[in-house]
Amino acid sequence: MRAVGFEAHGNPEVLKVMELPNPMPGPGEVVVRVLATSLNRIDAIVRRGYPGIPVKLPHVLGADIVGVIERIGPGTDLGDFSVGDVVLVNNVWGCGTCRFCRVGLEDHCPSWTMPGFHVWGGYGELVRVPVRALVHPPKAFGVNELAALPLAYGVSWKALRVSNVNPGDWVLVLGGSGSIGTALTMLAKALGARVIAVSSRGDVLRRLGADVVVGYGRDELLGVVRERTEYGVDVAMDALGWTLPMAMDAVRPGGAVVTFGVLGSDPTFTIDIRRFYLRHTRLIGIHNSAKSYLVELLNFMSTKGLKPYISGIYSIRDAPKLHSMMESRGVVGKVVMIHDWED
Repeated sequence: MRAVGFEAHGNPEVLKVMELPNPMPGPGEVVVRVLATSLNRIDAIVRRGYPGIPVKLPHVLGADIVGVIERIGPGTDLGDFSVGDVVLVNNVWGCGTCRFCRVGLEDHCPSWTMPGFHVWGGYGELVRVPVRALVHPPKAFGVNELAALPLAYGVSWKALRVSNVNPGDWVLVLGGSGSIGTALTMLAKALGARVIAVSSRGDVLRRLGADVVVGYGRDELLGVVRERTEYGVDVAMDALGWTLPMAMDAVRPGGAVVTFGVLGSDPTFTIDIRRFYLRHTRLIGIHNSAKSYLVELLNFMSTKGLKPYISGIYSIRDAPKLHSMMESRGVVGKVVMIHDWED
């Protein structure tokens, strides 16, 4: 198969078109011919080398996968799927047998697997996935829209649900213009919440429904929070890591801080735990989302008539250029890459 992959960790220039062996499905697995994938921050982190988790080289990135079932493994029960079906692949799956997987919490599985991270992903023509990770997509979405959803929108929906965001709540979104920030803004507004988005791209975020857009200056942000809320925001979403102290300062007593990302080389900092227990603050850590959240998200967006915010559609061959854009903060929302291999 053809794929955009890399044989050594490094800058975007290590990405190149490669000829790799076709994946062969085992029992309980299928091979999906990928129609489109999308750009995620984790792609750049894995390309550079994820600390503590080595990948076998050569490697193929891509956590988001929409495609067509092309081949099934021996003895595989497809259930209500058929060869030739267009499917969406949830971007994480578990072992299928542990206590978490048995109750649909495969994102909690100790041996969770993510395409494009632990195994080859959507930057390749073909990808091998377990049947249990497949989702029937609603007809309301086109292929490119589906490609934008699994990681960024799935984890954003999970963050909103586990923090119990309700109509009228104030939600602070740190990292507003990224793929997760735009997803959180759109989905929180659709739930009836009020949104303070932290970003330099106020034009986009206001179009997506943000009530207030503010910069990253701590004093400016906390001034807006004091002005617009009674005691602080109900929920602070932090997908950056280095902004977690600001999230804690902005949340009201009894509110929740959700953290699910780290940008930068150092994931550690010192906090005074009294800032949590004296203010009854809940700190919630999440990564990825179970398939049940993705299915719920698809139904919610279909019912509300929502579509993901896509800022550009490119060829998979443009991946090196797009990685450079992403690392220079030149990407807003989601960027989709279609598999148009023919010259």
